[in-house]
Amino acid sequence: MLSGKLWGEKNVLSPAYEEREGKFMYTVSDILMDIQRGIAAHNMVETEFSYRLVYFINFGNRGEKHYLDTHYDDLRITLENIIRGNLTTTNTIVLATVTVLKNGEAISLLSRAYAFSLDEYFQQIVGEKEKKYKSTNYGRRRANWG
Repeated sequence: MLSGKLWGEKNVLSPAYEEREGKFMYTVSDILMDIQRGIAAHNMVETEFSYRLVYFINFGNRGEKHYLDTHYDDLRITLENIIRGNLTTTNTIVLATVTVLKNGEAISLLSRAYAFSLDEYFQQIVGEKEKKYKSTNYGRRRANWG
């Protein structure tokens, strides 16, 4: 079966569904693949619809709901602009849903919400740098200079 997901099995065709150790940061490409799966699941022609992106900007205990309408050809640019234009070190952004109107009914194309945080990004960078250190005796470590 090509979908890779059947009755709760993990989807082996997409990194968005892979089980990973620790946290996994999603990319705009992962979101676009998820949207494409939703389009295929509902047997739609992607260029015939307007897409509504609903996202939240969360500051501590407060969240603001926003939405944008865009066309299929502009999805990547719109997603990148949402993230670049709103993400700071003091907030998070959650892309809650992407919907289209088909026969008067709102259809959600995402299988999950996607969160973006600079804290997680910085933690991933630090984690990757930590892996570059070699472990030595007595719990010490030294830089991998060569």
